[in-house]
Parts: sequence; C-alpha cells; structure tokens
Amino acid sequence: MSESYDVIVIGLGGMGSAAAAHLATRGLRVLGLEQFGRLHKLGSSHGHSRIIREAYFEAPEYVPLVQRAYVLWRELEAATERDLLTITGGLTIGAPDSNFIEGALESAKLHGLPYELLDYQAAEQRFPGLALGDGLMAVHEPNAGFLRPEDCIDAHLTVAERHGAELRFETGPARWAADGDGVSVTTADGTYHADRLVIAAGPWSAEVIPDLALPLAVERIVNIHVEPTQPELYGADRFPVYLFQVPEGQYYGFPALPGQGVKIGRHEG
Repeated sequence: MSESYDVIVIGLGGMGSAAAAHLATRGLRVLGLEQFGRLHKLGSSHGHSRIIREAYFEAPEYVPLVQRAYVLWRELEAATERDLLTITGGLTIGAPDSNFIEGALESAKLHGLPYELLDYQAAEQRFPGLALGDGLMAVHEPNAGFLRPEDCIDAHLTVAERHGAELRFETGPARWAADGDGVSVTTADGTYHADRLVIAAGPWSAEVIPDLALPLAVERIVNIHVEPTQPELYGADRFPVYLFQVPEGQYYGFPALPGQGVKIGRHEG
C-alpha cells in the first residue's frame, strides 16, 4: 500500500490528536498513525484529570500559550458538544520565598492575571480541607481548573475525522525517512508519503527519531487516589486544584471527583 498526504501525524495522544484536528480543519489531507488503540493508557495523556492554570510559576512565557489554550478548549467543547474543561480555581502553595510563590506572583503580575495572596490562616478558612500551617502561603487564581484528557483526545480525533483525516490505530511502530521533497512512513500496514511529518510519539520519541540521539529519559508518574472521610470539604464546587512545595517535594492534586476520590501526584521526578 502506498498513499500520499499533505501531513502524516505519528502518535495520536494529547499532542498528536490536536495536531491532526487543527491540520484537517485547515483543509489539509491528514493521516494519523497510532501504534496502539484509540485512547490507550500507555502514553502521557490519560488519567481522567489534568490541571490547567494561568499563573505558571515555572516561567511567565507559558501564560499566553495557556490563555490561547483556554479559548481553543472552549471552541472544541462547542464543536463537539462535550464537557472538557471545569473551572475550580487553583492554589499554588509554598513558603513565601519559594519559587512556587515567587514564580506564580511574577506570572500573575506580568500578565495582569486575577489572583489573591493568602496567608495560611486565610487559606485554611476559605478551604477547610487544607491544613497548611505556619510558614506556608498560597496564590489563589480563579481561572484554574482541570481537563478530562481522554475526552479531550477523543474530541480532537472526532474533529479530525469530521474534516476528512484518516486515522489508523494498532499500526505498530512507525519508521520514516526523507523521500525527495517529503517523507515516507512505513508501518506494518504499508508505506505512506507526505509533504510534512509531525512526530508526537511521547515516550517513544527517541525510538522514532533515533538519529537525533535525544537525551530523553522517560519516567513513569504514579498518582494516588484517596477517599476523603469528609467528602463535603473536597467537592469540585468548593475545593480547587492545587500545587504545593514543601521540604518533602513538589506535589499537585485535584478536588474529589467521581470515581477518583482525591488524586495527588508528584510534580517533579
């Protein structure tokens, strides 16, 4: 089998599904290839909930990208009539001189984001499910919330298909090579040609592009889920998403969601 496309997308997780959808919407002939099944759990974009936030402590350069993402998520919701993004507000918690607090404040001030700086007493009073203790404070941003990653991927795949993209799953690993002015991509099903190639292979990127010898180290991130003994304190209608930095490490988490309880994970390796 040999077919030609404008663009081939390798990997149809969070990044690849979005790329396929936007390229197809622009009128390009798109082929999406996924070595596993649709909405598999072997990549980087599953787990039922992911935080979205504006006041990025990591770097203020993220803020315009995230603000554009908010617009696109709402457009995707409207296009697919799905509930993808829930606003809960968000807390970034740390010591006053921590990079969590200083970085979140820098992003908020530089981009004019709405926020409140709460000492530990004010934070505990507003959110009784918290027990911060003296020495910690929180930046509260009202626009933070969470996305449903599996639903987001499926919505993007739906839009891609609606605009004529061909999506193929269970294709096995993909190999590619320069081919004249374009590229050729070979899977177990055949060889395909395209003018351009998008690689969104997640943990398999080093295998897909071995010639670059990228120093990629894939880490498995394990989250825990606990059922709160006082669920009325942790519902998404009253408890925010959160990130916090303490001597033991950096963490993030969610309000109690149906079927998940309270989900908490490590923010660093």
